[in-house]
Amino acid sequence: MRRWWWVLLALVLLAPGRKVQAEGAGFTVTPKLPSNQIGGNTGWFNLLVKPGVKQNLTVEVDNQSAETKKLELSLTNAFTQDNGQVGYEPNKKQDASAKVQLTAIGSKPITITLAARQGRNVTFQVTPPAKPFPGQVLGAIYVRDLTKPAQASGSGFAVTNQFAMVVAVQLQTSQKLVPPELHLLAVKPKADSVSATIQNAQPRLFGKLKLMARIYPAGATKAVVTQRSTNYAMAPNSAFNYQVTPKTALAAGKYRLVIDASAGSYKWHLTRNFTLSAPVVPSQTAAAKKSSPAPWWPWVIALVAMLLLGILVGWWRGRKTQRG
Repeated sequence: MRRWWWVLLALVLLAPGRKVQAEGAGFTVTPKLPSNQIGGNTGWFNLLVKPGVKQNLTVEVDNQSAETKKLELSLTNAFTQDNGQVGYEPNKKQDASAKVQLTAIGSKPITITLAARQGRNVTFQVTPPAKPFPGQVLGAIYVRDLTKPAQASGSGFAVTNQFAMVVAVQLQTSQKLVPPELHLLAVKPKADSVSATIQNAQPRLFGKLKLMARIYPAGATKAVVTQRSTNYAMAPNSAFNYQVTPKTALAAGKYRLVIDASAGSYKWHLTRNFTLSAPVVPSQTAAAKKSSPAPWWPWVIALVAMLLLGILVGWWRGRKTQRG
């Protein structure tokens, strides 16, 4: 029996709403916002918490399908994906600059079974540190459908949609925000690009990040690679790998990467030297070389040579026959 799994993630961090749902999922997740919610009913937890005081995070999970569902709920930590967007799925990423993470101060995962059309409240507890922490702690309540797939049909195929839903959780002990702080931690050459690890070392979620990356040969003032990116976002205390891809191959040698970044009034100038021990060849260039047809002119020359040889042989035989 063969099974195909499709995953749909419903995220509500930046989209206002009360109930998290997705067409075909068969269940919904609704956050029960407490009185210490700030910023209004955004459809996710944005809480001003007290140091050392336990905080309940309650969601109502409703099974809207006609079958029993098994669901797993867990707390996750937000991180920055390599595509420059904030992710909330379960992960093991932990930046060295993070002092507080949601999973470290929250309760363990919970698995529930809901009968058809049944609903239930599920509560997590988080206990903030005894002393106030600066900035924001960002994560989510992640709800995953663990319901076993239906038996395969006679054709031997079973098609199953597996859904996961997310309700973002942001905690603060003060409404005063700290400014983001970007660092260029490392530059690592890859076969087809140059990977730059960019870190946000502060507990601050921010977006509308613009990046201008330039690569200079050592000692040169003219860039051989220029790349622009916009509308990136970064989670608090996180890092991601930004891929700088040249349009043409970069030869082995010494280079300098410069990234000018901005988000609103915040600006950063990041630079780091690196060495290429082997050329960096963009994948499209390599593919073009691989797929490009063999040159036609050697075949034309060979054909012309064969024709001339044939004419010469025919002429020589004709003369020999006339002499005979």
